[in-house]
Amino acid sequence: MRQGRIYVVATADGGHAELTLDPQLQEATEEVLRTFQIPYAGAVVLSVPDGRVLALVGRSAVDGNLGPADLALRPWAPAASVFKVVSAAALVSEGGLTGQSQTCYHGGVSAVLADNLIDLPRIDRRCDTLAYGLGKSQNAILAKLARRHLTADQLARVGHAFGFGSAIPFDLPLEPSHLDVPTEDLEFARAAAGFWHSTLSPLHGALLAAAIANQGVMPAPTLVERAYDAEGVGRPVPITRPRAVIDAATAREVGRMMELTTRIGTAKATFRDRRGHRYLNVEVAGKTGTLSAETDKGFVGYSWFVGYAPVDRPRIAFAVALGNHPTWRIKATYVARRIVATYLAEKGDRAALRTLAAR
Repeated sequence: MRQGRIYVVATADGGHAELTLDPQLQEATEEVLRTFQIPYAGAVVLSVPDGRVLALVGRSAVDGNLGPADLALRPWAPAASVFKVVSAAALVSEGGLTGQSQTCYHGGVSAVLADNLIDLPRIDRRCDTLAYGLGKSQNAILAKLARRHLTADQLARVGHAFGFGSAIPFDLPLEPSHLDVPTEDLEFARAAAGFWHSTLSPLHGALLAAAIANQGVMPAPTLVERAYDAEGVGRPVPITRPRAVIDAATAREVGRMMELTTRIGTAKATFRDRRGHRYLNVEVAGKTGTLSAETDKGFVGYSWFVGYAPVDRPRIAFAVALGNHPTWRIKATYVARRIVATYLAEKGDRAALRTLAAR
């Protein structure tokens, strides 16, 4: 329940807790998901570097019983190409590569096939970098580099360091994201490129982005700012320490790759106009993810965006996961842009206000 500029919830023992939620970010995120009637949607915004949860939203246009516990704190969606962030970190920290490491390739636009993993000079007509592969979400580049420079154990180790398969302490029940890394060549390469084998919750997605933004240190997420007993006496709020998941140099290298997503890559059209000019006054780093599947709820087209802003001095990290039907209205990148614009508008950024007004 909102009380003035804060959210307050009652506790089981008759006390109450004040939450970390930012009313403008929380309500703006709720509003955009409500306006576009997304079948399944979850979004989380975190403060960097302290991990305070500024927005926690889960909403379904087809099932009113689903809320934040189901759509923000559960790994209901495949990680898809968001997992490429983990693979890129592994290629740097375990494989010894940089964003400028190159490979020649063919195909890989929407799938990873066996011949994408081998050199075929007659049809390998493009040679591009790991950074290009991440920004453009080019599957063949990530798959080929992972197959050549990583083992299944190395990729799994980095995935687990980022929190996959592990319980992450939080004030509410948070279901662990899933990861299995096959040892067979083709399925290993597909896993590295984000084709199945991993799931992700929006809160975990925001933490993943926060770890890159925070020099490789994943903040401990917290939702409770202050707590009081039934008599109104303050009581201690448990504190969980942040933890290092990768070294700072690796985080900086991966962060530079993620910047390409909004500059030249799969989110460029959302964050820049046709002339390449930014819609916002800050650079945003991120990673998209797209995958579709037939589920027990019918066709679901998954759309992800995880990221952080501003690039030069990160203050927020976020994740948006949408589950659309065949006819969809918006992608996760649009919701993310509105989240960043709302944050900047709070700080008095006039360009952000114009962006919000233009929808």
